[in-house]
Amino acid sequence: MSIIANICAYIAIILLDAGAIKLMQVVKIVLGAVIYIILLQTAWKSRALHFILRLWLCAASSAAIMAALIPFFGFLPMLLGSVITIFANRKHLKIFLRYKDFLKYLAACFGIGILMDMVGDIGVPGIDNATLYQIKHLLLFYVLWRLLKHECEQGRPFRETIRILMLMPVIGVFLLLGWLTIIPIFRKRLFGEEGYDFFALEK
Repeated sequence: MSIIANICAYIAIILLDAGAIKLMQVVKIVLGAVIYIILLQTAWKSRALHFILRLWLCAASSAAIMAALIPFFGFLPMLLGSVITIFANRKHLKIFLRYKDFLKYLAACFGIGILMDMVGDIGVPGIDNATLYQIKHLLLFYVLWRLLKHECEQGRPFRETIRILMLMPVIGVFLLLGWLTIIPIFRKRLFGEEGYDFFALEK
């Protein structure tokens, strides 16, 4: 989305025309809306949004329990709860290893973000923060394009790729902090039997 906005802005600047600037603003809004609609529709059809909603409901319950305990015991329950949650969900966490390319993508995004922030703090002669911002998002777009291209070549449906991209960060955090999953019945209801691939498209 930011890349589209930048391209439109550059075109308007090159044309140096008020009418062109307004036109590019309209184009940016329309293209952005189309992209968001496509992603939302894909997320809905892949049932990624349904999964995320269930996770957030459980996460809200976990947070409410922790909020009630913190005034009496401090942050010790949160620390112990996280450790126990990781242990309880260790077999579900192994599912992530089936998707190493997606893990590499997330690591690359994190690395690019950290690196560009460091460069911005240090400062590079002749390169302002706006230019660094453009470079950062071009790099992020490149690694995303590489991932989508690779998954397409592997025969993975686009809908499933988007589902995995949306679910992996959310589920990863939840499996570390979703304390209610310590209870087997909640864990099974959310993630299914042990070994079940909750990232794959639901049949």
